[in-house]
Amino acid sequence: MAFAPPTTPAHHQHQHLHHAHQDQHHGIYASGGASSNTSFNTPPSQIMSGAGAAQQPDKSGSLLGRKRALDGGSVEDTEGAAYRPVAFRTEGARLACLVNASVTVCGEDAIYAFGGFDQYTDEVYNHVLRLDLHTYTWTLVDNYGDIPSVRMGHTTVYWRDNKLIIFGGENEHRMFLSDVYIFDIPTATWSQPVLSGRPPCGRSRHAVVLHDDMLFILGGIHNRSAIPSDFDPDEDNEYNPQEVLDDICYLDLKTMTWSRSWTWIARFDHQAWIRDGKLWVFGGMGQGMDRTGELISLDLNHPAFARTEIKQTGYVTRQPGLGGDTATATGGQSRILRSHRPYGPNSPRPIASSRRNTPPPKKQAVPAATASVSFLWGRDIPSEAHGTHFHHLCGHTLLDFVTSANTIRPSETGLCALNLDDMTWRKIADGMDIVGGGLWRWHYLAISPDSTMAYLLGCPTDTDEDVGEGEEYLSDVLPIDLSRFGMNVDQREGDNPKAGTLGMDLANFFDKPDFGSDFVVRAIKDEAAEGDEWDMTGIWGKRPPIRVHKLILLSRWPHFATLYSARMAEFHKNRMYLPEPYTVVRAFSYYLYTDSVATSPYCPNLSTVAGLLVMANLYDLKRLRALALNRLFSELDVESAAVIWERAGVAGEEGLRKKAAGFVLTYWGRIVRTMGFKRLSRRSLMELCEEVDVEGRIMGSEELGVVGAVDGGVVGIYQSDLGGFMTEEARMRAKRRRYVDDLEELETGDLEEDEEMS
Repeated sequence: MAFAPPTTPAHHQHQHLHHAHQDQHHGIYASGGASSNTSFNTPPSQIMSGAGAAQQPDKSGSLLGRKRALDGGSVEDTEGAAYRPVAFRTEGARLACLVNASVTVCGEDAIYAFGGFDQYTDEVYNHVLRLDLHTYTWTLVDNYGDIPSVRMGHTTVYWRDNKLIIFGGENEHRMFLSDVYIFDIPTATWSQPVLSGRPPCGRSRHAVVLHDDMLFILGGIHNRSAIPSDFDPDEDNEYNPQEVLDDICYLDLKTMTWSRSWTWIARFDHQAWIRDGKLWVFGGMGQGMDRTGELISLDLNHPAFARTEIKQTGYVTRQPGLGGDTATATGGQSRILRSHRPYGPNSPRPIASSRRNTPPPKKQAVPAATASVSFLWGRDIPSEAHGTHFHHLCGHTLLDFVTSANTIRPSETGLCALNLDDMTWRKIADGMDIVGGGLWRWHYLAISPDSTMAYLLGCPTDTDEDVGEGEEYLSDVLPIDLSRFGMNVDQREGDNPKAGTLGMDLANFFDKPDFGSDFVVRAIKDEAAEGDEWDMTGIWGKRPPIRVHKLILLSRWPHFATLYSARMAEFHKNRMYLPEPYTVVRAFSYYLYTDSVATSPYCPNLSTVAGLLVMANLYDLKRLRALALNRLFSELDVESAAVIWERAGVAGEEGLRKKAAGFVLTYWGRIVRTMGFKRLSRRSLMELCEEVDVEGRIMGSEELGVVGAVDGGVVGIYQSDLGGFMTEEARMRAKRRRYVDDLEELETGDLEEDEEMS
């Protein structure tokens, strides 16, 4: 994953940390801001197709006229096919190259952008901009109160009661800030709370995360207080006046009090989340300016992070124009048009002489337990050094959006997911299917912690009359429904009910004839399926009936409630037949009791989960569908791949079917020997063979040895559109060689550039 630092104004580049201009990373909850140019003109919307050919805009002005297919083709081609997000051209105020701003999702209706600077004029802003998520229209918000001064590299988080909290950043004078502002969205009014405790030092490009009304501040960059004693001008080409911070602290928003600061890890341009009582940090850059894929967690259950004093919730605000430290005891917001401070509301306030002479307390290492995981190599592990990466924690899955940049091939972009339970990476979608491959450059990711809707903001790589090359960064928005890939923020995929919970209590009554069961569900035998050659006589009654309770089915299964209220045959006979395999029906009934699709005696394998996916789509059970997709996308294996491919087709999940088909063709020799493959119907076998393109062919061990795929003894399927067949080991060798070639090419380019400069 590439955490390239955001760009800085041109006349300050000699002071800033060294970084490449491309591969910029801008997240909204745990990374610094982005730079940008903001010009406000409103060109007509145009729909784009192909490699840049402009068509006439939709006369009605509807969103349909602004849709853009990710593959550059016709939008109509995506209808009825596998799920593929569609980009939209934004309207309203135009934002040309807004860099190092903060971009935050607020509810389901809007995205708010604040601050940043112009990539080309170096002007730093304090504008508030709003993107309507229903019309994808940008508007410049008139805001009031104690307005913050211009800044970049700050962070913004969404707080309760429709408020945004702004912290830190740097202004146009390269002064690092440590102030806090609160923006009330309904009234568009700013206020600055009165804080107690010693604030952390000013910083930018840090990470923040909000949990239980505690705003955690982690890392970032800051000006050095003095030249380090070990600095050797003979060895260092240029003294770097900035340092990477390694501290962590938090602001208690219930008392508006800063905690003490501890030393932890040195990071900037990283991201952070809190899940299951742990603070997780991923990506970014360290002291050595190298991008890292290390995942670090901190136990927040330690007493050091416990509140020792609770005051009434609320905060005191300073009143602008009445003196630097004047405050009011009310928690309300004053509706004042502009701040009257001569240098701007974010100017550093005078520090009392008693405080100025008091040295800050010496930092100690954070006392809580810290764990670290490094990912060395793997087929689906994203490379930090290539591409532009955005990260987000969704449920118990860490997502990595690998998007286009100068240092990555379009075929290497996509969406990868890390399961935090088993620390396994999986690639769940290809770049062309989810981020547009190399046809777009995405600069910001906006996503709410409690939602599965993600929004990428960026611009196309081709030029057109509406958006010129390099002239606008936020012309397009790409909404992505992560639930279509099995992501769920409510519960880990496959969680079993725990002792003492309602799910476990209900599970104790499942399929127990002695516990008051009053309904019977029966199913077909497992091996009977449509088109099978097996004898279909006597398919009912081969397994014992599943005994359930009508009350559970009525409350959890809308289809059953409809049948029951209509007093159909099931109502009178107290039994029903479902034309699905017995193990699937039993797992489905168990899910109704426990809300679980975990591996258990009732849900033994992924083939059963694939059957649950069919039932979820048949009865329109969105929760079950999300849980099933989550497991199938993340746990696809050799034994069940063929069955998952077939069941995904029956359920209409073309994205999962495509992924399973690629998996089957990659591991063809192993999969054809599984029972799941052997039990496919004749029609399914023929359809699976047709997944190979017309140029596909069987390659023997000798031929594979010649092309370097294997050393011999393997038969593979050559897939022309996938670049040929390779075993897992061969793919990894090729990937290593490719990265080495890329590095050599970059180094050669640098040498040639140095020679030209000299």
